[in-house]
Order: sequence, then C-alpha cells, then structure tokens
Amino acid sequence: MGVKKLVTDRLDKARSFAEDVRAIYEDAYNKAIGVTKGGLEGVVKEIEPKLRGVFNEGLQGAQTALDNINQSLADKAIPAFRKRAVSQEKLDHKAKGVVKETAAKAVPVKRKRAVKKVAVTKKATLVTKRATVNKKSTSTPARKRPSTKE
Repeated sequence: MGVKKLVTDRLDKARSFAEDVRAIYEDAYNKAIGVTKGGLEGVVKEIEPKLRGVFNEGLQGAQTALDNINQSLADKAIPAFRKRAVSQEKLDHKAKGVVKETAAKAVPVKRKRAVKKVAVTKKATLVTKRATVNKKSTSTPARKRPSTKE
C-alpha cells in the first residue's frame, strides 16, 4: 500500500500542476485574443511605449560607449609631451572666441559732459587774465639733458 499511495500522490500533484499551467495558458490566450480584437493597431499602441523606452536606453548606452572609445583613441593618438600644448592651444582658441564675442556685444556708451554755467562778470575776467599773466612770468627754466660722453 505504501507504493500505491506514493504513486497516487505523485499523480495528484502532476494533475494539479497541469491544471494550473492550463489555466495560465488559457488566460494568456484570452488576453491575446482580446488585444487582437482591436487589430494590429491595438498591439502596436500597447507595445510602442515599451519599445521606445528600451530603444532610447540602448541608444544612450551605445552613444556613451562610443564617446568613451573616441576619448580613449584621442588620448592614445596624442603623445604625452603634446597634451599640454594641445590643451593650451584649446584654451587660447576659446579665449580668443570669448574676446571676439564680448567685443561684438560691447557698445560704447556716449555720455554728455556736464558743464557748469558760471556767470561771467568784468571782475571775473580781470582776475583770470591776471592769473594767466602771473603763471607765464613765473615759469621754470627748461631742464638740460645730461650729456652722454663715452
């Protein structure tokens, strides 16, 4: 009786497993039929966002990998003693570009000079004439250049 019971238990487990699998496949089949009722457009509408996401992730990963390869090749192509000169040249080129851009954007601002109006009287003109005469008379003599004899 032990063998008979063991075999029947195993058969019952296999039967329940088969029924579970059958139920899962029936559900999947019914869902597939429901999606196809809308036609191929329904399938595309359901799958398209998922595929776009996967495609975009793959594209970004490929772009990153290509950028890394490109950088690696560029590092290998430039000898170590030239790297400093190349980076300095890039900086100089960028600096020239910035100077050109700022020069093009810079517009000189014209400002009017503020002139103070002074009332001119006879007395004020006499004082200024005397001051200029005094300045001319008290001028210092020109300095002589030291002679260079050699």
